[in-house]
Amino acid sequence: MSKCVIFDLDGTILDTITTITYYVNKTLTGEGIPTVTVDECKYFAGNGAGLLIERALASKGITDEAEIERILVIYKKNYDDAPLYLTEPFAGIKEMLAKLREAGLKLAVVSNKPHSASLPIVKHFFGDAFDAVSGAIDGLPIKPDPTIPGRILSELDIPADRSIFVGDTYVDMETGKNLGSSKVIGVLWGFRPREELIGAGADATVTTADELYAEILKA
Repeated sequence: MSKCVIFDLDGTILDTITTITYYVNKTLTGEGIPTVTVDECKYFAGNGAGLLIERALASKGITDEAEIERILVIYKKNYDDAPLYLTEPFAGIKEMLAKLREAGLKLAVVSNKPHSASLPIVKHFFGDAFDAVSGAIDGLPIKPDPTIPGRILSELDIPADRSIFVGDTYVDMETGKNLGSSKVIGVLWGFRPREELIGAGADATVTTADELYAEILKA
């Protein structure tokens, strides 16, 4: 039986796309740049704040590296000032996490959101439900590189092949495969469609928290 479940954050356990879009657009409008849509942000997001802003600006014809870096700093400040705004857990997630803990599983979060934002957000919505939480850390590669989730498993003394990885984008599916997780599960309430998740190696896809719980216990 698996011993640890690693979850992505945005689009997997927390509904943050409205928040992300809000802060991208707040940043863009502050610079006199046209806004983007929620659907566009679903594809801009997933690889960290840097690529999020780079993709949003590229969609408006802005590709200058220095300008991207300048606007990225503004975005991060805007987001960090009130990261909980418009964010809520997805339906049934809190209850599912409680049942997984009762079943004896260790739980972790690995996000490409900056570490400084990931910790307080997870703490606010989920208290002590997770045994380990990590966002993007300076000097370490982000998902789909397995370095950060691998460090968490090492700290928990759990081999990768006794872990399950859960996420909502191809980045998460590739992370789980790169890590060597025994099962990689894609959730369909997040940022990307089933076709992308299956194409990136998902062993299963689910549409509700109850289905996710059942898939995890099968592993």
